[in-house]
Amino acid sequence: MNRKEIATIRKSDNAQIRVGTDYYKGRRVIDVRVWYQPDGGDWTPSKKGITFDADKLPAVVAGMIQAMDATN
Repeated sequence: MNRKEIATIRKSDNAQIRVGTDYYKGRRVIDVRVWYQPDGGDWTPSKKGITFDADKLPAVVAGMIQAMDATN
C-alpha cells in the first residue's frame, strides 16, 4: 500500500472524510472514507466509504456534479 492523501473534509469534531489514492492488487484506486477519532485517540478509518478503480473517477465526478446541481 502506498496511500497518498489528497483532501480532508471536516465532517464533525471527531470525524472527517478523507480522499486518497492507493494501489490495490496492482491497480490504482481512489479511496473516499470516513475517519473517526475515538475519545481523542488516533484517527482511524471506518468501514464507511468507497474504493474504486481510478479509471472510474471521471464518471464518479460527473455523478457528483449532477448531485450538486440537483441540490441547488
